[in-house]
Amino acid sequence: MLSDLFRLSKLPPEHQGAFNRVIRRDQLLNSRLYTAVLLLISLTFLFSDYQFLPQDFESVAAIRVSVVVVCMIGLWFAGFVSPNVAFLMVASGLVLYNAAIVYIGVLAASHGLDTYQQGTVLIIIYCCTLFQAPLLHTAVITILCCLTYVVGIVLFSVTDVFVILNNVLVFVTATVLGLLAVTQREGYLVQHFLHTQGLKSLNKEVNKQALTDALTQLPNRFSIMNRLESYQGNVPSGLLIMMIDVDDFKKVNDGHGHAVGDRALKAVADVLKQRIDSEQGYIARYGGEEFLILLENVSRTSAEKMANNLIEVVSDINTFDLPKLTVSIGAYVTTGFEQSISVCIEVADQELLGAKNNGKNQARFAGFNAG
Repeated sequence: MLSDLFRLSKLPPEHQGAFNRVIRRDQLLNSRLYTAVLLLISLTFLFSDYQFLPQDFESVAAIRVSVVVVCMIGLWFAGFVSPNVAFLMVASGLVLYNAAIVYIGVLAASHGLDTYQQGTVLIIIYCCTLFQAPLLHTAVITILCCLTYVVGIVLFSVTDVFVILNNVLVFVTATVLGLLAVTQREGYLVQHFLHTQGLKSLNKEVNKQALTDALTQLPNRFSIMNRLESYQGNVPSGLLIMMIDVDDFKKVNDGHGHAVGDRALKAVADVLKQRIDSEQGYIARYGGEEFLILLENVSRTSAEKMANNLIEVVSDINTFDLPKLTVSIGAYVTTGFEQSISVCIEVADQELLGAKNNGKNQARFAGFNAG
């Protein structure tokens, strides 16, 4: 069972960065807050110090207040470093505070007040509950607190050995139970995080599939609609819009079969995508054997070169199982004064119809013929 707990609490390295950002940051925020509250509450023990240690009250009060101030400053600085460093800083503060508790316990023991030595167990319980540090940090803190108590009380106090043994037994028991609880908590956090990440990845994949054409792996019509919505009705200047249609595609399907037609469409999509990707443009399957291409910041001259280049790369497709393939292109370069992107696409589509009626395997632009 213990091995299962440790296994479940182990986070794969590739998720460590995201886990720190999503989980550890929140834990650190809570830990700093709770630790500050703990430190401030601890100052109420000054009333006990005044009652039971009147002869050492000034020195004890100075120690308590000084340690609290130092720890509070450390908590403030912990907000400006990485989670690992921040937890280390806060942990160091707790170890320092426990050392102060042990020292006060030594002073109290000289007056026969062994009950002052119980403060360490409160630190251990806090570290294993509200502190919310990673398992390693918590284990180091609690073990150091126990060792600090043993070394301090054994070497510098006159406490009865049976009292020390009883306290050590309580501290060790609290530490073991606390670390098991921390391990269980860490395992839950890790598994919940991995489950959430898996759902996010699955959702991302589902969304991608919903916006991707199954055959060509290009964005589909739904993706085109999202893309057009991103312009929010504003038509930028110098946007090249191209409608591309595979010539005589029905003859390919009828003469060679739909399987060959699918491979032909995939081959055309691949070469177009490779060329458009190099220009950081957008290409999608508009429907059937038609493709839509959007390229921003394009001049009329470069748009003409691009269109002719696309016709050329499709014509260069040469595989033994595919017939000769060509495409026709209707294009339009926006001026920025158009009514909408949809209107521009309609203009490009009309130019595509003109290219096909004029002999196919050519590009036509609104306003002039690209040859």
